[in-house]
Amino acid sequence: MKRTVLVILLLTAGLGIIAFPFISNYLNQKNSTQVIENYQRKKAELSPEQMEELFQQAQIYNENLLGQPAHDPFIPGSGIVMPENYYQVLNVGGTMGQVEIPSIDVKLPIYHGTKDNILRKAVGHLEGSALPIGGERTHTVLTSHTGLTHAKLFTDLTELSKGDPFYIHVLDRTLAYEVDKISVIEPDHTEPLKAVKGEDYATLLTCTPYGVNSHRLLVRGKRVSYQPKKKVQKKKMTTENQLLFKTVLVTSSFMLVLILLNYWRNKQKAG
Repeated sequence: MKRTVLVILLLTAGLGIIAFPFISNYLNQKNSTQVIENYQRKKAELSPEQMEELFQQAQIYNENLLGQPAHDPFIPGSGIVMPENYYQVLNVGGTMGQVEIPSIDVKLPIYHGTKDNILRKAVGHLEGSALPIGGERTHTVLTSHTGLTHAKLFTDLTELSKGDPFYIHVLDRTLAYEVDKISVIEPDHTEPLKAVKGEDYATLLTCTPYGVNSHRLLVRGKRVSYQPKKKVQKKKMTTENQLLFKTVLVTSSFMLVLILLNYWRNKQKAG
């Protein structure tokens, strides 16, 4: 009997360890969904005139940024002095919008700045890069962590390929970008993050390689026209991960039920 109890405890513990990353990621996604829904509610309270005013403020902000250097978001002390109004510009309910990467099933809120508490739960806008409203000679940089046990975040950026789309939802607009360049750089090499004359870029940035984080993975997208009904095929790995979790969960649960039934039968016989 003691042996059966031990097996049950070990199986339950093992199931918990296996399920933890999936459950914690689900909870983080649920929290992100709530933040996005709050953004939508706050946005709905704005009049068209108020939204246009917010957009124009962001345009002016971006114009004043031209020529400013970028920095690495993961190195403390490498930041730049930001204008006093940075956290007020394009702020709707505490966030500035959402980034959506359909092929790897990512939809996360975008916060101002790159503090670690932001990058551990969502996406941060890199200070010194253009606010994510698009426009000629703008280059917005959005960043988040990779390889956290409690949240997927930007872990699957490595699966993206040239031609994959991603979207930035801000105010009443959706900006569409198509991946045109993927590169790995040293942390202090920020030249690829600069705005380019005549171009509208958005770059997704995270640490690489997994577990080492000595370099930065840049997935750059070039602005394209938004097609609302465009279907995007999900990456195979996303489907495989979901299938693996379901298989492990069903198999482990089935084994646990069998052990409990066997334990109950033995107890009945002993009684």
